[in-house]
Amino acid sequence: MSRARGLALAALAALACGGCGEVDEIVVAISTDLAVPKDFDVLQVQVFEGVNGKFSRAYRRLGASDAEARFPATIGVFSSDAGGEAITIKVAARIKEDTGGVRILREVVTTIPKDRVALLTVPLDFLCDGSGTRAGPDVENTCGEGKTCVAGTCVSNEIDSSSLPNYSRGDVYGSGDRKCFDVTVCFAEATPAEVDTAGCTIAGDGAAPRNVALETAGGDGICDGEEGDEDRRCLVALNADSDNGFQVVDDGRIQLPPAVCDQMAQKKIAAVLTAPATDCAQKTAGLPTCGSWLASGSEEP
Repeated sequence: MSRARGLALAALAALACGGCGEVDEIVVAISTDLAVPKDFDVLQVQVFEGVNGKFSRAYRRLGASDAEARFPATIGVFSSDAGGEAITIKVAARIKEDTGGVRILREVVTTIPKDRVALLTVPLDFLCDGSGTRAGPDVENTCGEGKTCVAGTCVSNEIDSSSLPNYSRGDVYGSGDRKCFDVTVCFAEATPAEVDTAGCTIAGDGAAPRNVALETAGGDGICDGEEGDEDRRCLVALNADSDNGFQVVDDGRIQLPPAVCDQMAQKKIAAVLTAPATDCAQKTAGLPTCGSWLASGSEEP
């Protein structure tokens, strides 16, 4: 029912799927705004059809030259009977091998589309830190039954596959000359924004596109110096025009996820930074962050 797609999960063993074609498929694109292996070192992927487990594997050595997976990581989930099967996908960011702790868990309940290849993005993002917990060798969702974490908020885990876009390589791995987003370079001159905590918004810049990042208080994210450096900043870049990131609203202000303000109050986020998207492209879901974890060089499957 599942097999590898592209080189990002080249070590993924295919499940038997006699006669499956290149249609009736969901491509699951797993991304992260964290740095690996600093922030997590194991990627766990599970696929279920109903209550039956169809695939389960933990990928290790993330960020190393011999990594078993790179980001964005993609997996193709195929139909065994002309589409329409209900599936559950569970993706977890774990630490200290697959028997260790769980930082982030994302669950999606959907169906395999018919007569097309759909793209399902599954981000493992900082704002959802703490969304999973160990349950023996398995993981449990801290959001509760039927829920999953999106941008730090528990929402329904069901996604209508008819609402998913068709798969395009450029929507996952970047396109043209823009293959990745260099967080430390693009926010080198970024300044802290004043956050209106009542609506969790910051000022925009008219029609000019901007990039937005969260400066974490605990060292999570992509850092611009060595641990212990006095001026070191660790940043999480938010995707523009995204339910997982930020959006420009009618009055021109930038709407942040409500969890940003909650985590600022908890001292987990130190500041919100903004920078003009001029020399750097605007960060989007289809423009992954640069780093040793990057699946650059992946070819069209």
